[in-house]
Amino acid sequence: MPSRSEFYLLPLLMLVLLIVQPTPAVAETRADATAMVEFRLPASSLADALSLCSRQAGVTLSFDEQLVRGFSVPALSGRFRVEDMLFSLLQGTNLQAIPVGKGGWLIQASKSDDLMVLDKIEVQSRASIKDQMYRESASVNIITRDTIERFRGTSVGDIFQGTPGVLISENRNSGGLDVNIRGMQGQGRVPVLIDGSRQETTVYRGYSGISSRSYIDPDLIGSMRIDKGPVMTADGTGATGGVVSVNTLTAEDVVKPGELSGLRIRLSGIGNNSAAPSPGTNAGYYLPHNAYFSDCFSPDKCTESRTMPERFAPESGMDRPEAYEFAGYAFSLSGAQRYEWGDLVAAYAQREQGNYYAGESGPAPKLIISEPENRGTHVETKVERTGVSRFRGGERIPNTNFSSSSLLLKSNLFLPHDQGLELSYIRYDSKFGEMMPSQIRGFGPARQWLDSEVLNQTYTARYRWQPVENDWADVKFNVWHTDAVTDLNTPGVNSVDLKDNTARKDDYQRWGTDLSNRMLFFPYGELRLDYGIAAQWEDMDTDTPQVSGFYGGSRSGWRNEFSVFTSLRWKPWQQWTFDMGVRHTRFNAKDNNALKIGSKDPACKANGQGGCLPIYFRNNHSGSAPVFGLTWEPLKWLQFYARRAEALRMPSLFESTSGWSVSPALDIPLKPEHAINNELGINYMADDLINSDDKFRIKLAYFRNHVNDYLTRTYTNAWEEKKNGDDFFRLRNIKSLDLKGWELNLDYDAGNWFSSISGTRYNLIKVCNIGSFVQNYCNEWGVRESYINNMIPPKWHASANLGGRLLQQKLELGMRATFMGKRTPVPGRAKPGFVEPIQWHSYNLLDVYAKYRINDTTAMDFTVDNVTDRYYLDALSLGLIPAPGRTARLSLNLQF
Repeated sequence: MPSRSEFYLLPLLMLVLLIVQPTPAVAETRADATAMVEFRLPASSLADALSLCSRQAGVTLSFDEQLVRGFSVPALSGRFRVEDMLFSLLQGTNLQAIPVGKGGWLIQASKSDDLMVLDKIEVQSRASIKDQMYRESASVNIITRDTIERFRGTSVGDIFQGTPGVLISENRNSGGLDVNIRGMQGQGRVPVLIDGSRQETTVYRGYSGISSRSYIDPDLIGSMRIDKGPVMTADGTGATGGVVSVNTLTAEDVVKPGELSGLRIRLSGIGNNSAAPSPGTNAGYYLPHNAYFSDCFSPDKCTESRTMPERFAPESGMDRPEAYEFAGYAFSLSGAQRYEWGDLVAAYAQREQGNYYAGESGPAPKLIISEPENRGTHVETKVERTGVSRFRGGERIPNTNFSSSSLLLKSNLFLPHDQGLELSYIRYDSKFGEMMPSQIRGFGPARQWLDSEVLNQTYTARYRWQPVENDWADVKFNVWHTDAVTDLNTPGVNSVDLKDNTARKDDYQRWGTDLSNRMLFFPYGELRLDYGIAAQWEDMDTDTPQVSGFYGGSRSGWRNEFSVFTSLRWKPWQQWTFDMGVRHTRFNAKDNNALKIGSKDPACKANGQGGCLPIYFRNNHSGSAPVFGLTWEPLKWLQFYARRAEALRMPSLFESTSGWSVSPALDIPLKPEHAINNELGINYMADDLINSDDKFRIKLAYFRNHVNDYLTRTYTNAWEEKKNGDDFFRLRNIKSLDLKGWELNLDYDAGNWFSSISGTRYNLIKVCNIGSFVQNYCNEWGVRESYINNMIPPKWHASANLGGRLLQQKLELGMRATFMGKRTPVPGRAKPGFVEPIQWHSYNLLDVYAKYRINDTTAMDFTVDNVTDRYYLDALSLGLIPAPGRTARLSLNLQF
C-alpha cells in the first residue's frame, strides 16, 4: 500500500510530465469546415477563446486584438462544426466570421446588426448543451436551467422527475437531495458535486434507515450533468452509482447576449399549502387498538382506551385551500457584471411554503368499522384502516413545511498567460419540518413537530491553466470545503407532548482538493492523456443526549481518502475511439467513540477495574479499478459504444463510526464495495429529418451492473454474540447486488412543436446474502433489516413530454406524463425484519405548463402539477408520506 509520503510526491511527478512537450501535429481532416471537431473551451476572454478554437480545430483565424477586446465568453465543450462554434463564440457581439480559402477565417465587424441571425445562433447554442448527452459514449443526462424552471415542482427533488434511471429518495422531507441512480444510493455511491465540491451529509432516520442529504436551491442552478456509473475524473472517487455535477449560475445565465451587466428577478407563487399548525397538532388516522368494547359486564373492561372514540382523526387539517390560492412563494434575485479581467455574479434566493395537501384521487386510506359482536361479557367492534399511509385524501400533511434562504457569491478571473480562477461561496440556511418514518408507521399519533434546521456553507476555488500554444497542458487545480451543521428535532417513541423531543446536532466538515492535467498528441491519430490525484478529509461530530442508556445517534470520527487516476483516449481513425483508464484509491478511518465490548470478548484488555480498556474501531483499505470503452462512429450522426467501468467505494464515515442503531464490529471486517458496470449503447442524431430545421435525437442503452461486497446493515447471525437485548443489527458486506435493464432517451423538436420520451426498464434485480435466518440467498426485494430494502427502484418508470410553440414562439404550451411502477413486493413467507419496506402503489401523473415571453425583459410561467389530483406515495419514499395533490404555480421572470 502506498505510504502517505508517496502521495505527497505525486504532484511533483505530474510537474515532471508537464515538462514533456510533444510536437503538435494537425490531421488534414481537422481543417475541413464541415467536419465535427471536439472542442473544450474554458470561460475566458474572446481573444483567448478564438486562439484556442483555432488550435483545437486546426484552422487559421485572423482578427484584430483591439476588435475583440472587452468581450468574454462562457465555457463551451462538445462536438461542433467550426462554423457553428465560431457563431456561438461571436453571438451577442457586432462581429462575424468570414471564410477565407480552405481552413481560414477572418473575424471582422458586421456591416449591419442582423437581430434575426443572432436569435438563431442563440437557439443553436442552447440546443448544443442538450445535445452533449447524445455525443457521450456512456449514459449521461443534462438538465438545463430552462427545464428546472419549467418543472420546479413542490420539493427540491422534483427537478429530477422524468430523468430515466434517476429517482430521489425521501423527497418530501428536509429539502435535501438523496439521489438514486439505477438502484445505487447513499454513502458516497452517488456524489452530488456543487461547483466541484462534495455535499453529502448522512442523517440517521430511525429504524427505517438513513438519508444522505445534499442541499441547493434550484434558483441558483445554472445546469446539471448526471453521469451514470463510474467516471474517470478527479472528482469521481468512489462513485459506484454515478455523479451529479451541479453548476451554479454564471454570468451567461444572468447577462443578456451582447451586454456587460445584467439583473434577473424571479418571483413565484405556490399553491396547495397553508401555514403549519402549532407543534403538537395531530394529523391522520390513529388506531391504538383494532377492537373497541361497549356494554361491558365489568366496568373495568370498558376502560377509556378501549371505548370507541368519536373520531379516529382530528377535524383540523381538511380545510384545503382553493387551487389558485398561493400561500407559498419563492423569490430570487441575481446580478452579474462582466469586465476585461473576469466576471462577478451574486444571487440570493428565498423560499417559504407551508404544509402541502395530499391528493384526493387514488388509494387514500379508509376506515372499515365492522358490525358490533356480542362476546358475552362485552360487545366488541373491530376497526381496520386500509391503505399504506395513515393520512387522508386531501389532508394537510404535517411536517412538510419548508423555508430557506440562499446566497451565492461567485467570481471568474481571467489571469495572464491563459490562466483562470473561479472562486465561489454558497450559504444555504433552511428550517423544515420532518418526522422519523417509524413515527409515521405507528409509534403514537402523527403530529406536527418542532422544526429542524440546517446551515450548509460551501467554499470553492477552481484554477485552470490552458495555454493556447501548447497541447500538453490543460491543468486543473481545485480546493473546496463544505461545512454542514444540522439541528434535528425528533419525537420520542410514543411521545405525548413536546417534552419528549430528542434534539440532535450533527456537525459535518469536509475538505477536498484535486489536481489533474490533459495532454493531446496528434502523431498517429488523436491521442488524449488525462491523469491526476484527488484527496478529501472528513470529520463528523454529533451532539445527542443518551436515550435509555444507548447512543442517541451520536457519532464522532474522521476519514481520509486519496486516489490517483490516469485515462487514455485514442482515436486512430475518424470512426474508431478507444478508451482505457485506472484509478487507485486508499482510505483510512477512525471512530472516536469507544466500542462497547464485554469482559469475555477476545479483544478485551483488562483495565484492572473489572472492565476493558477503550478500543476504537479503525479501518483502512486500498485497491484499483479499471475502465474500458470502445466507440464506433460509422456516420457522423450515428454512434455505437461498449463500456466496462469498475469502481471501488471505500466504507463511508457513517459506516466507520458507532451510534444508534448500528455500529461496526471488531469481528466483522468492512471491505470496499466493488462495482462492475457493463453497457452497450447507440447514439443517433439527425437534423432536417422530416422537415427543415427539425432535430431528432435518440439514445438507447443496455446496462448490466454488478456489485460485489455491497455494504449495508443486516441482522445478527446466530453465531454472533449480542452485546445487549437491543443489539440485533450488524454492518457487513453482503455477497452481491445485480441490476440489469434498458434505458431510453428520445427527443424530437420540429420548431413549432416538440416531444420527448424517456424510461428505464429493469430485467433483473437481484440481492444476494448468505447468513442465518436467510430463506432465499438471492431475491429481488432486499435483505432482512437492510438499508437497501428502501433503495430498490421499481422495475420500470417512464416519462413523456409534448408541447408546442405559438405566437411566433413567444408562447410555449405543453404537458408531461410520468409513469411509475409499484415497489417490488415482499413475498408473504419472507421476513423483512423490524421495519418492512415501503409498499408504494404504481401511479401515473400529468403536469401541464405554459410560458409566455411578453418581451425581451419579461416572461411568465404557469404550471399545474398533478392535474388529476392523484393520491400517491413517491417511489423510494422512506416514510409513509403522500406526495402533494394538484398544485398550481405562477412565476414572473424579469431580466434586465
